[in-house]
Amino acid sequence: MRTLALGSETLHLTDRPIDPDHPPLPYGLTLDQAVAVHAHEVKAGDLVLAAFSDESGARQAEHVPTPYSADPHALRDCPCEGCEECEDVDTWTLGDHGRVADVGWRFVCLAPSERGEGDEGDEPCAIELRNLPVAVIPADVVAAAEEAARPPVRTYGVMWSADFEASSPQEAARLAYEQLKSYATDGWPPELEVTDEAGRVTVIDLNATQRTEGNR
Repeated sequence: MRTLALGSETLHLTDRPIDPDHPPLPYGLTLDQAVAVHAHEVKAGDLVLAAFSDESGARQAEHVPTPYSADPHALRDCPCEGCEECEDVDTWTLGDHGRVADVGWRFVCLAPSERGEGDEGDEPCAIELRNLPVAVIPADVVAAAEEAARPPVRTYGVMWSADFEASSPQEAARLAYEQLKSYATDGWPPELEVTDEAGRVTVIDLNATQRTEGNR
């Protein structure tokens, strides 16, 4: 359990459940990098991990099954085309027309639904009370972890070879060039030899599987 401070309030962030519905955090991130903010303070790119119930007494952390990258919007600016959560807010508003003015200052959309409720598997908007405490990992921390998790860029040498019958080296070069151009249109790419920085050679057949030849 981790203790997070939010103003004068102390919040307790429990460990994430370990089950198929709660995958590990991406990019090697951990709950130790989490901070507590109010929902209306969430920034674009923050990774939303959990919300703390607004019931009286000790607040309980409710973990988001799949943490999501925030894209906050005011409800009036939500690009959603009618997801389940937005329809629930509309129903709540229609129940008392005096609530229309309350929507803007009561709620915030942390992540709009991309296509609404129509397609199976779509996630509805993440609508929360503006002052609800939530646990997030800040966007800059997420970006740094994502960058560190990317495979390093290395230099590879790529070679292709073929035999041509020609009357001169220049003619052979022209024939090779024409054949290379043909690979872009006939849908049958050549077999390539790729050499990494350690001298390890891998033969790549883009139409089949790759096989390793070893060091030269």
